[in-house]
Amino acid sequence: MTKARQVGAFLLVALIWGSEWIPRQAIEAPPLLALAIRYAIAAVILAAVTAVRPAPAPSWRPLLAAAAVAVTLLALPSVLTLWASQQISAGLLVVILSLTPILAALFEGKVSSWLAPLIGGAGGTALLLSSGFSFDFTQWQAVLAGLASAILIAGSYVYMKRRLPELSPLWIAATQFVVGFAALACASLLIEGRSDWLWTRQTLIWEAIVALFGNALALPLSYYLLRRFESFQLTSMQWAVTAVTAAEGFVFLRQPPSWEMLVGTAVIAASLWRLLVRSVEEEQPLTIRVTRSSLEDRTEG
Repeated sequence: MTKARQVGAFLLVALIWGSEWIPRQAIEAPPLLALAIRYAIAAVILAAVTAVRPAPAPSWRPLLAAAAVAVTLLALPSVLTLWASQQISAGLLVVILSLTPILAALFEGKVSSWLAPLIGGAGGTALLLSSGFSFDFTQWQAVLAGLASAILIAGSYVYMKRRLPELSPLWIAATQFVVGFAALACASLLIEGRSDWLWTRQTLIWEAIVALFGNALALPLSYYLLRRFESFQLTSMQWAVTAVTAAEGFVFLRQPPSWEMLVGTAVIAASLWRLLVRSVEEEQPLTIRVTRSSLEDRTEG
């Protein structure tokens, strides 16, 4: 995959995840249950894809590893961020989650090499959302829950980068959707309880749309990108997702963006450019070409 395609796929996933809030407005269901249903639908879609395009089944060890990561990447962060979002402002929670690339770089021991764009991306996110978040020291537990989510997500991507480099992204995502569905269904039953809410046709349609694009398409594609990018580079997608969501919000609300939003978006774009595009350019292999004439000249000399 060329550099342009890598960055293009990265931005496509960011656009999909950053636009999820639009159809999710029409889903009036308990959030954990709705997410569990989307994972179930996505698992069925990927199962159909693997049936149409059969491939050798992987061994059970990497599948078990992928299943374990489903708990730390899909299930636990969802529960923690849901609880935290009820205690602190959404803007503060997003800023906390924007630290995920920094944490991933810490786990990989590469913070010093990429300190400027990592700080820039998180700082740009904070500036972008500066008018939409507040903090009180009584909310420290929710802040810790958000930070725990960022740590779990960062650690999960680092683990997959190191331990699951050869496993097909489709197999990883399908396995994780099955486990994620089971875990979140249990969490929904324990936290949200048995709801008398009735599923409507419209809600199921929107659930299927989000599951198709936001889960069955975007997650395997992000895992495919994980083969090309470092974990901290891929998790920087959180910044792009935030910028997309904020921009779409201003478009739908028909409000002019503030200077904080413009500057924050510019800082995020510059940080992503440095982290993704420039790094790809810098990592191009150096080829030394030795011609016959040069060898003859060296011999004669």
